[in-house]
Amino acid sequence: MTTDETPAAPGETEPEPPSDTDAVAAGVEVVDVDELEVIRAENEDLRRQLAAQPPPKKAKPKSMANPWWRKAVVGLLVVLAVVAMVASVSVAWARTTIQDEDQFVKTLAPLPKQESVASVLAFLVAEGVVEAKDVEGWVSGNLPNGLKFLAIPVTDSITTVIAGVANQVIVSDAFESVWSGALRVTHKAATVVMDGNDRALESEDGAISINLDEIGSLVVEKVEATGLELPDNEPALGSITIYRSGQLAAVQSLVRTIDTLGWFLPLLSIVFIALAIWLSRDRRRTMSWLGFGTAIGLVLSLIGLRYGRNFVVNAIEDVTKQQAVGEAWDLVLNRLIQMMWAALILALIVGIIAWVMGPSPRSTQTRAWVTGTIQRWRQPAEDRPNFITNFIADWKPTIEVVAVVIGLGVILFGPPPTGFSVLLTAVIVFAIIVVTEVLAAPKPAAIDSVEVVDVVEVDEVVEETVAPS
Repeated sequence: MTTDETPAAPGETEPEPPSDTDAVAAGVEVVDVDELEVIRAENEDLRRQLAAQPPPKKAKPKSMANPWWRKAVVGLLVVLAVVAMVASVSVAWARTTIQDEDQFVKTLAPLPKQESVASVLAFLVAEGVVEAKDVEGWVSGNLPNGLKFLAIPVTDSITTVIAGVANQVIVSDAFESVWSGALRVTHKAATVVMDGNDRALESEDGAISINLDEIGSLVVEKVEATGLELPDNEPALGSITIYRSGQLAAVQSLVRTIDTLGWFLPLLSIVFIALAIWLSRDRRRTMSWLGFGTAIGLVLSLIGLRYGRNFVVNAIEDVTKQQAVGEAWDLVLNRLIQMMWAALILALIVGIIAWVMGPSPRSTQTRAWVTGTIQRWRQPAEDRPNFITNFIADWKPTIEVVAVVIGLGVILFGPPPTGFSVLLTAVIVFAIIVVTEVLAAPKPAAIDSVEVVDVVEVDEVVEETVAPS
């Protein structure tokens, strides 16, 4: 048996234990026995408290904590919510465009200003004037018997002249009020019919249409002002038919469906979103799926609108009418496209925020970069706090919440949103939050920081230090 202790040689005295002075000189901390007893007592008390606590619950296996059926249900709810939200945008556009008179007029009022549309409408008016005034018969009656064959080409020439004058009238500001008035009259008649009054449709000879008689009178007046005399009878151009009595049941059913879906789909979206978040074990990831899924759905809708436009336009053989239909399509659906872009950008913002808050390495790096950048910008406020920085620090959570709420209010309840307006609102809200974080001076600590000592470690170290040899 070996030991670390070596007996003293004969004639030598056994070394004395080191004194307190020698220990201090050697850099060793001297521990008071009374303090040691206090530390031991506290240590024992902490051990008793730890032993009295109930044992920690064992974590359930991942497969039991988040079973497959829960994931499947959450995924299905996310898909249904995305479909409902994407459809809500289109239904909201259809509902406001069809039922709101001001929006109906605002949507269709610029139509005659489109070059191809004005050209087609001008030839329609010109042909109506020529037919209503029997210009061909009038020309034929004024030609000698040997030149009767010229009646058709002369009539065509007169039609071209009238179409040119009609085009000038249609693109003029004077025509805009006439066209808007005709649209309002048409919408009022259509609203009465869609509400179920069939007699209103019968009083219009079985059709809801835009009357062109006033337009024809303006065109004839302008044509005669150029020196071209036309027959004296008043032109009756008829109208542009929107739908006839045979289509009444289908139109009324469509309007009722749109009216119902206008409130049902948004409510359904909220229910699906709430259920998905409630059932989800990882709500942040679910919000990310909802945001990016809605954005993908809206992108597919925009692509579908583009292909639908090409299909409708390419089905028309006449080049001029092709251009007119394309311009009319773009004008009528322009507000729908803007609403889709606004919803798409808002969905992307939600998805990106949910992703940044996640545990992935890139998300963590992004948060660290943002935090470090804000900390560097905050340095002047930390070094020289003042009344403003202290005020912002006191009200920082309130300022940030109010900024977010106002931003959402502007998007949801303000003017019709567009992609640019949503993006601009998001940038402004984000800038307010960043400025608030930068200017918020940190509060001084109420007490000095105290180093926390592990009692168990101190006890072990002290026992080793003062243990008798």
